[in-house]
Amino acid sequence: MKMNQPTPLGVGFTWQPDLKTALGPGWGLLDFLEISPDVLCREMITNGTRHLAYQPDLLQAALGSTSELPVVIHGLGLSIGSTTGWSEEYLRILDEFAQHQSFRWHSEHLAFMLTTMPDGTPLHTGIPLPMPFTDEAIDLIAPRATALGERYGVPFLLENLTYYLPGLPAEKGRDEIAFLNDLTAQSGCGLLLDLYNFYCNAVNFGFDPFEALSRLRMESVIEIHLAGGAAHDGFLTDIHTREVPEPVWELLEFVAPRAVNLAGIVYEVMEPAVPLLGAKRLTQQLARVRQIWDTHCAPSQRRSAYAVS
Repeated sequence: MKMNQPTPLGVGFTWQPDLKTALGPGWGLLDFLEISPDVLCREMITNGTRHLAYQPDLLQAALGSTSELPVVIHGLGLSIGSTTGWSEEYLRILDEFAQHQSFRWHSEHLAFMLTTMPDGTPLHTGIPLPMPFTDEAIDLIAPRATALGERYGVPFLLENLTYYLPGLPAEKGRDEIAFLNDLTAQSGCGLLLDLYNFYCNAVNFGFDPFEALSRLRMESVIEIHLAGGAAHDGFLTDIHTREVPEPVWELLEFVAPRAVNLAGIVYEVMEPAVPLLGAKRLTQQLARVRQIWDTHCAPSQRRSAYAVS
């Protein structure tokens, strides 16, 4: 299966209220915004059933921002890997958002959060949990990914996850890279390559990230996420509160010229961390992303990018 390739956008940032003011001069470095519909909603439980409802002020603020910049969607709660079925409630709010605003592509975490207790009671895990590297997982997710591309008529991407449990089930000698290659090939979906997530896994499990990335189907990479986090109890954790660490910049310099279909690079920062980092440091980070994009990924550079092995 083959996915339609989106038009390259450039440099992006995660949407949040008053972002233009918070970024200061950094706003001028952005080409697009990445919006998570989930964060615009309030969770409500009626008769034991979980519902999501848009908060009108947040929805209108997000839609107002999109009058200046294009939008891509990054969902948090689809739970595409749940054996009991994905979240229809998330798809409902995405359908509603799509009625107000078009988007160039949309993405989700390669994970599950919805499951059941032994007695059949629904259970929400609270955090995304990783998929095993098995045929069964690919057979479960691939048709769902294909269906999501068809449902919205724009490319659908899956994001690699940070995981902390050793010894995930695997088949046919698969590691994470082999699993991503098989999944994107079978489903036709693209890859949102979160380089900070990948770096966390490399540090926590002691493998060479460059060797691993050299085996990745780079043509499947449509978007890249950058972030920075902190160590806790001996693990490097996936929290978006810091500047991008230098080893992740090195991974970006490795991937960017090889990812010939790359359409955007997003710097992710959680809303509470934006004022802590401050406009000056955020602008410096975005300027570095811009320099890498312009060097390796701008349309004028595409010809030379295809030549990189």
